[in-house]
Amino acid sequence: MILSLLYGKIDSSLLIDFTRHNAAIITYGPAGLNGSIKGIGFIHKDDILEHTLERMREELNSQYVPEKAGRFLLDEIYVREKIDFSKMITLELARKHTWKNLTEGIKEATILFFTPPSTSYEVRCDVEIHQYDDIWEYVNSLHDIFHRPKKKRDWSKTPAYLFKIREIYDNSEDKMGIRIY
Repeated sequence: MILSLLYGKIDSSLLIDFTRHNAAIITYGPAGLNGSIKGIGFIHKDDILEHTLERMREELNSQYVPEKAGRFLLDEIYVREKIDFSKMITLELARKHTWKNLTEGIKEATILFFTPPSTSYEVRCDVEIHQYDDIWEYVNSLHDIFHRPKKKRDWSKTPAYLFKIREIYDNSEDKMGIRIY
């Protein structure tokens, strides 16, 4: 997906590819049953997180060149050996229903991925909320390296969610809810 963006190969299949990044976060609590589409990613393993943050700070402090930022993501961030696949991350940008449910209710969520026409996964998680720590910095940095806002965002307004995966179900039409993890 990033390579397609880097090399200008944008077609309708790229839109479908983005569904792997944009999942529905399902929560329940004081705000009621809620589903919110959020960009989801993975985080680096604990033992290399500080080094990764140093590299991310360097990238964010350098002049923005889209190709360089894309290359950074491919070479430094999306490296299989560095990723902790037991955890997923996202930012809370709205602080509405999901926020209320997770801060005032139980800290559990289901993440629902769907890629047309028939691929679907349900990921059940325990949720941690992070602000002003390494996880919060990683998630905000990752967001800004990819999206690179024209003016610096106020990160104090965007806490991070860390999803610790408990169970995964394959809900695709040929599996119909088989537990795979």
